Order: sequence, then C-alpha cells, then structure tokens
Amino acid sequence: MTEAFLHYLWQFQQFDKSTLQTVAGERISVLKTGILNTDAGPDFSHARIQINDIEWAGNVEIHLHSSDWKVHKHQQDEAYNNVVLHVVWENDHSIVRQDGSFIPTLELKSISDISLLSKYQNLVDNQTIIPCESYFSNVSALSKISILDKVLTKRLQQKAQIINELFEQNNGDWEETAYQLLSKNFGFKLNSETFLRLTQNLPLKILQKHRNNLLQVEAMLFGQAGLIDCVDEYAEKLLKEYDFFATKFSLKAAQLKSHEWKFLRTRPANFPTIRLAQLACLITQQQSFFSLFTQTNSIEDLRNALKIEQSTYWQEHYNFGKLANKKLVGLGRDSINNILINTVIPLLACYSQKTDNQELMTRCISFLEVLPAEKNHITTMWEGLGLEIKTAFDSQASIELYNNFCTKKKCLQCNVGIEILKK
Repeated sequence: MTEAFLHYLWQFQQFDKSTLQTVAGERISVLKTGILNTDAGPDFSHARIQINDIEWAGNVEIHLHSSDWKVHKHQQDEAYNNVVLHVVWENDHSIVRQDGSFIPTLELKSISDISLLSKYQNLVDNQTIIPCESYFSNVSALSKISILDKVLTKRLQQKAQIINELFEQNNGDWEETAYQLLSKNFGFKLNSETFLRLTQNLPLKILQKHRNNLLQVEAMLFGQAGLIDCVDEYAEKLLKEYDFFATKFSLKAAQLKSHEWKFLRTRPANFPTIRLAQLACLITQQQSFFSLFTQTNSIEDLRNALKIEQSTYWQEHYNFGKLANKKLVGLGRDSINNILINTVIPLLACYSQKTDNQELMTRCISFLEVLPAEKNHITTMWEGLGLEIKTAFDSQASIELYNNFCTKKKCLQCNVGIEILKK
C-alpha cells in the first residue's frame, strides 16, 4: 500500500460512496475532490466537502495512517490549518489542527475494493521493462493519446526550465543562451558538455566581431578548444591567429585541453573537429541565432538556414593533417532535425514561458508534429507494443513517458495505468 494509491482512490473516487461518513459518523458528500498538489503542502487543494449540512472549502490531506499527521509534524505547519478532510487508509489516532479543533477523517480501508489494490500491485511489481506491457494492446487509443499529450507538455516544461537556468547564468542574454544551446547540441551527446564549456568560455560577441572572416572564427574556436595541431600550413595559420586573439581577449586561462574531446566510437563526420568547423561556418552566416530560432515560422526555412558546409579544409580532412577517404559533407538532414528538436524547440518553449506567449508554444507543437520521429531503443520498444511513432511529437512523448513514468512505476499518474485499473 502506498500513498500514491490512496491519491488515486481519492482523485477518481474509487470506493463505495453510498453511505460515506467520517470515523465520527458524520455524513460526507464529496462535491469536488480538489487538485492534486505535487509541491509542498496538503495533497489536494481547492476541494469542496459537505459534512452533515455544512459545506467546507479547503484542502484534503492523505495518509496511510491518521497518526502519520503527527509523524510528519503537520500540526506545527500553518499550511495544514485549512485541511477540511483527512483521508486515510486506516484510522489509528484522532488528529487536531494547531488551534486544537478536530479534523474530520475518512477511512478508506473498509469501503475500498481490495481486488483493486491487488491489480495495482500486479501492475507495478511485475519485472517487465514497461509495467503495462501485457495490457497495452487492450488500452483505448484515447488514453494513449491523452498520456502522450500530457507527458510532452511536461517534457517541454522541463527543457524550458533547463534553458532558463542557462539564460540566468548568462545574465538575461538570449543571444548567448541560443549560441551556447546550439553549440551544446553540436556535440551530439558525446561531446555536448565539452561544447557547452567551450562556448561559455568563448562569448559569441567576440566571434561576431570577426564573423566576416571564417579563418579567424575557426582559429578562435579550434584554439580555445585546445585542438590545434601544427602539422600543416592551415594549422599554423590558425595558431597564429588564435595566439593574437587569445592575448587580445584574455582567452588562454579558460582554454580546454585536447584530451577533453571524445573521438572514439564515432564516425569521422561526427568528430568534434568537423562539428567545430560547421559551427564556425554557421556563425559567419547568421547574424542572430536567437532571431533565427524564434522568428522563423517554417521548418523548411530553418532547415535551409542550418544547411551549411564547412570550409574546404574540413571537407577533405577529419583531423589536422588527416585526409578523409571521401568528401565530408556539411550538416545532414538527420543532424539538422536533431538540432531543431533539441535546440530550437526547447528555446521556443522557454521564451514562450518567459514572455507568456502561447503562440510560441503552439509553434513548438506544430514543429514537432511535422518533424520525423527519432529512432532509438525506446521508440523501438514502444513500436513493438503497437504504439505508432510517426513524428517527433510521438518520439519525444514516448521517451518522456518511458523515462519519467514507466521506469519510475508512476502508473497511477498515467492515463494508460488508470484505464487498466478501472477495467
């Protein structure tokens, strides 16, 4: 038995309500269960309960045992003075507020269907990767769509919060935030944090002063990354340029080391050297990343803006002095889609929240609905259960559902799990 299960019983009124009464024998009518509170304070807020002939508006607190009220020291917390009903599995102690007044208590143990608890335990205790795996094919399409909508919203909010933290670190500078976020995603997971550190130590405003000179932008990026290896004339030019700018802008103290970059187990096209060259090219072509990402209404326009080729040297080399077997092309369609999903859309979501602009959030959703789905082990797993993963909306939602609901056994917060329990 868990409090989460009691939350479910209360929220969906899954108990016998025919002769509902408090442990003291007072009649109860539930007019409004209230809103589940996921933060500190009582479990359900804005509830409306009629006890005998008096209607009460306030909060509902839920515990396994009524004595947990004292264990959790709610009697010392003013936030619990407005609790109008204490809902417990088992009543083992009379509870009072700070002023000494008794709190009406509803005991669920005697009015709940024990088979429901058994069904819940079977769901969360099985050893399958996705708890509802054996039930999933029988769940309605509506429940599946509803939970995907719910978790995608949650995912966008979480990503927006991460970007907001970056925004605050940048003292409210949207341009630097967009540049750093884009750069982080140029690392494509393996080198993402290293890319982020690089750009945090090499402000965009410095690079933009020289955006009309690709060699100088490359010099600052490769030099600050600690990757210049003087094995040919091109590398020597970069190092000369970098030494000048490093002195001018006091960059050397924050220079990265070459060993911080990961090259193993990745194709040459994904080497950090190639990605840095592509980023340098993009910096010379775009006057404002933030404007590009927030003011462009078309996915195709964004794709075209990101469709760049690195300088000739990096089309022929995968590292300094290392010739490629074939021409290394610029950002491919899959890489661009990845950047759109992990840079543009989260940035739009964050900006939408900061400016209270719902149109931007709507644009996030519409972008996800036209971008192709990502392919990974999580989406493959869902497709094996019959869930259609056609767009980035589907793949992003299914990833969130798996990572933050299925693996954490939050079946009672999932539309699919709730439907299974009701059957």
